[in-house]
Amino acid sequence: MNSVIISTVSCKEKLYGVTSNEFAAIAPNIPMAVLASHLEKNDIPVHMIDADADGYDNTSLIEYILKEKPIYVCLIASGANPSASTMTMVGIIDFCNRFYEHPEAREITTVIWGGHPSVLPERTLRETKADFVIKGEGYETLTGLYEHYRGVKSLSDIKGLCYFKDGKYTEHEAAKLVDLKDFPTVNWDSVLPSKYRAHNWHCFGDIENRSPYAILWTSFGCPYPCNFCSINNVFLKRTMRFRSIDNVIAEIDKLVNEHGVKNIKILDELFILKHPRLDEFCDKLGKRNYALNMWAFARIDTVSPRILERLKKVGLNWIAYGIETVDPKVLHSTTKRFTYETLVKVLEWTRDAGIYICADVIFGLWDDNYETLNATRNFLYQENFEWINVYPGYAYPGTPLYDEYINEKRIEEPKSWEGYSLYGYNGTALPTKYLTSAEVLRYRDDVFSKYYLRPAFLKDMEVKFGLQTREHIERMAKTKLSRSILDE
Repeated sequence: MNSVIISTVSCKEKLYGVTSNEFAAIAPNIPMAVLASHLEKNDIPVHMIDADADGYDNTSLIEYILKEKPIYVCLIASGANPSASTMTMVGIIDFCNRFYEHPEAREITTVIWGGHPSVLPERTLRETKADFVIKGEGYETLTGLYEHYRGVKSLSDIKGLCYFKDGKYTEHEAAKLVDLKDFPTVNWDSVLPSKYRAHNWHCFGDIENRSPYAILWTSFGCPYPCNFCSINNVFLKRTMRFRSIDNVIAEIDKLVNEHGVKNIKILDELFILKHPRLDEFCDKLGKRNYALNMWAFARIDTVSPRILERLKKVGLNWIAYGIETVDPKVLHSTTKRFTYETLVKVLEWTRDAGIYICADVIFGLWDDNYETLNATRNFLYQENFEWINVYPGYAYPGTPLYDEYINEKRIEEPKSWEGYSLYGYNGTALPTKYLTSAEVLRYRDDVFSKYYLRPAFLKDMEVKFGLQTREHIERMAKTKLSRSILDE
């Protein structure tokens, strides 16, 4: 085989537990798809495998790779969101352990890419026994590695490459970030939106039509310094780059007209930022009159009533706000600075625009106690959001929070990455100054299930979205998670 294989690794049952069935999304891996498009643009034959969507478990994926004997196989340590990179290492380590049980596996070069391995390259090499780890974005590195195995480039000239040579760890300087001006879009004829399924809440009111589904990005990175966020790990610095709006609109045209896509997630960590750019987006998309159902992330301090109204008119039906907590002291520890009054005002603007709200909160930041957790819980009840994501605190490698917790001995360096799985059996949470990890996780699970079973909430959901959506929510909320830390 003269091509390369780029692949995710399946580990959904271990990472998502009982939620891995009808409730979870099946999301296209956009970081992998963009890497593949870059290789194709450089005339490098590539076979992309999305393990979950394409039906590969580790056994069948290993069999396929050993049969095809690619020039190299690049394993993607990334999910639909950057924070998923750490927990995907569970599947990648398991894959590599099984892969190298086959003597012929050493004839195939293995490469690991993603935000987590980018900030922990040496440990990743030791854990996986892979040949290489990529530090940085990886575009130039993967192209250079192909040229090396074709005999036209020296290994020492490939930027972003990390490996062991004669038992000594070697790390090359990361490549410069690519210019997005003419960057290739995802090849949706290969990725096929029909294989994917939107989040359940994204399709409330039309819960049986979650496919086809697509994710697109209009920018890379984020300029804000939130201490818990790993968005910039693969970029190795705080930065933000933008695609042209014409390029974005052309991709939406293809998704709608050639693949029948209605449900779209905008992957940007900070889509609602530069309002003139959003005006251009709304002007050009509005002329199409597409019946889209989109959602995007936003910060509380970057929206306005005018831009919310414009975005709603072109199909942005949901916004996920990073609220984190309503306690000012706890919030300030994350470096976010919006006030409670601003938060309430922005939520009112969003509802006035007709946009549904997904409220993202974190239970288990260092200064959290039951009083602060109760305040945030009561706020969620009061606002009766259409959806909430309740995350325990996680300190992701590469973030200031990780360094702080390790250096101050609040936690030990993780021996396994399973603890970063929100729904998995071995998932855990950061302790706080006042609460143990188990206490935080028990509180989180209790709030999540009780929130969705409140009569006032269920009545509101039935009025807004219909009986079928209400029944779906009830099934979800009654699904009990199993936790090893709570069974001890």
